[in-house]
Amino acid sequence: MLMILGWVYLLLPLVCWAVVTRTRVVAVAVFTVLAGLAMVLVGLECDWYFTRATAEIEAGYPFAAGLVILVGVLVERRLRGPRPKGESFDPTGGAAVAICAHTLIGTVICFVCGPFLSYEAFLPSAEEVSMPPGLTARSTDGYCGSNFCSRTLTIVSTAGLPPAEVADRLRRHLATDGWRPGPSNTLLRRHGWLVDTRLSEVWISESPLGVSVELAGSEPTNADIRP
Repeated sequence: MLMILGWVYLLLPLVCWAVVTRTRVVAVAVFTVLAGLAMVLVGLECDWYFTRATAEIEAGYPFAAGLVILVGVLVERRLRGPRPKGESFDPTGGAAVAICAHTLIGTVICFVCGPFLSYEAFLPSAEEVSMPPGLTARSTDGYCGSNFCSRTLTIVSTAGLPPAEVADRLRRHLATDGWRPGPSNTLLRRHGWLVDTRLSEVWISESPLGVSVELAGSEPTNADIRP
């Protein structure tokens, strides 16, 4: 059921625009923008890229899509004039209803899924751990156990620095990137921006063979971690 709601949430703006459009050029332009907005959500879901504003982007999707459709309707109105009054169906009114329904569906998904997603294990993206110049990271696919998800990053110095210097340089870089000391020699940072209060955690370990980072996700906490 939630999967169906998710697809409706993703595709409803495209269907709405297909109903109200009247000109080919504007139709293609607006459809392209709406498809681009939808692909942003698909990319977030498929982990094609990482942003801490994921929750805000997903929540703002109906409003962004609605604004694009409104602009398209106004442009077409300027090009072709008002719609004939004799039409039995008012596409503009239908579009407004669809946009309201789109927002409602997003709200339902948020309230139904939000409490569960907020307290279950999640696998952070390897891109959360940014690298300073001269260091690169190789990531494992990660795994999830009972109430725990983790992935390992192998840190490599392109300049051949010793492991101790690599680890120290990485720690200093992460500190400037918003990571704060936590318990058991961890570094913590808010996984999200404003809405998502879960934390990402890293453990940096060094050995004669090199430096590795274990990256894991945890549930929301009352710890004093700034966004």
